[in-house]
Amino acid sequence: MWWLRLVAIVAILLAGIYLIAFLEEKLVSGPRRRMLEKKAREKLKGNGKKE
Repeated sequence: MWWLRLVAIVAILLAGIYLIAFLEEKLVSGPRRRMLEKKAREKLKGNGKKE
C-alpha cells in the first residue's frame, strides 16, 4: 500500500503547485499585465493624437 501513499503525496504536491500558479496569476501577474496593457494603449492613443 506504499504506492497509494505515494500517489496521494504526488496529488497533494500537484494541487499545491496548481494553487500557487493560480493565485500568482490572479493576484500578481494578471493585474500587472492589465496595467501594462492600459499604459500601452494610452501611449498609442497619445502618439496618434500628436502626429
